[in-house]
Amino acid sequence: MFINVLIGSIIFVIGVVIFWWMRYFGNDTTVSCREKGFTVTIINKRKGIFVNDYSWEEVTETLYYERESAGENNTTTCYFQAKTANGISFDVYEMKNFNELIEIFNQNTAHLPYFWEKPTGMFKTRYQKQTRVSS
Repeated sequence: MFINVLIGSIIFVIGVVIFWWMRYFGNDTTVSCREKGFTVTIINKRKGIFVNDYSWEEVTETLYYERESAGENNTTTCYFQAKTANGISFDVYEMKNFNELIEIFNQNTAHLPYFWEKPTGMFKTRYQKQTRVSS
């Protein structure tokens, strides 16, 4: 019984340490969209707060991608990224209003030759790159 309690305690302590490590070294990214562009705010406990403003015309590429976690649960996390001539402006994972963020970027980056479309259907989650039809 002592060994079970010891192992459980060690696992708990490791979990708490990992949580605080991720909280301290991780970034909290917020993307705020407006009519003329968007603002990316990155908060890092060690490095401070970074705020960058971009116009829609500065966006040179958008990317939707997914990553599967290793292990038995095998969960999939969706990501959306926007690039400018100066590099990646943001790379966020699926969160509240994720689909809305992609739609806003689709609407405001009409200068890109493609957009991201989510297929209809109950079990279809992956966005697909679609070519824009120019009129």
